[in-house]
Amino acid sequence: MKMPLVSLVIPVLNAARYLHECLLSISRQSFEDFEVIIVDDESSDNSVNIATEFCKSDPRFRIVRNKHGGVSRARNTGIDLAQGKYVGFADADDCLHPEMLACLVNTLSSTDSEVCVCAFEKGEIFVPKRPETGFPVVMDYHSAMKEALYQRIILNSPGGMLMRRELPGKKLRFREGIRYEDLDAFYRFYENATRIAYIPCRLYFYRQAQDSFIHRWSDHRLDALDVTDSMVDYMAERHPDLLPAALDRRFSAHFNILLLMLRNRIKYPESISRCMKVIRENRRRELCDPNVRLKNKLGALASYGGQYLLKILSRFS
Repeated sequence: MKMPLVSLVIPVLNAARYLHECLLSISRQSFEDFEVIIVDDESSDNSVNIATEFCKSDPRFRIVRNKHGGVSRARNTGIDLAQGKYVGFADADDCLHPEMLACLVNTLSSTDSEVCVCAFEKGEIFVPKRPETGFPVVMDYHSAMKEALYQRIILNSPGGMLMRRELPGKKLRFREGIRYEDLDAFYRFYENATRIAYIPCRLYFYRQAQDSFIHRWSDHRLDALDVTDSMVDYMAERHPDLLPAALDRRFSAHFNILLLMLRNRIKYPESISRCMKVIRENRRRELCDPNVRLKNKLGALASYGGQYLLKILSRFS
């Protein structure tokens, strides 16, 4: 059988509410040369039945069953099973614009890039609109990482991305047992890319459900501290010119998690002290670095007022 050009991996855990809509948005792509690997992470709702029925109606879709191990393990299983030249991901509650795959594949081909990422739209209800137009920005690894780590563009989201399947190699995979696994992985996955393309068009729909991880406190939110600490160590050792950008990304993560703890009255003295230490050590550098965005500079300035001022600020963040 002819191998598909694109492999999409969808981790699924109790996603029955939105799963059919997600799969339907993929099946309606104008670009048709793809396979979809649905990796169930031991769902206890109707997700498996929904996925199984969908696979019967479209042979490009198949489902595999994992023992429960989290989203990283599910994605890693999908990567290992993928057969396409390019691999990408979608979350089970998100949707793809009908032109997303066509746009990404065409850009990869026309720019000879190994990675292509599009912008995304946030919302609760997916309504496909007329596709936006915009010229792709093609960068080398170092330029792309500066844009991403200074948070001028988002490159770390697995959704809305395609990369050459062999780019991360056989050893690099999403780290299991942590959250923010996308932020932990992207700068390692893309390291061997000579060209990374970014399309400033919102072609991936990221559903913002009120009960999602990003909208509530969980102790796993603290994983962002370890992930960005590791990022700083990695850049210091392998790409010293990217260290200022990595330090800024770490500052942002520690500042945001601190505000989240203060707003939710989370009494973890060690974690609060850890965040404050990073903020104090880096706030002057944040204020002096011309690449740092205004939001981080204002946060650095506010930190001089101590936890009392930050606690007030947290109510409005």
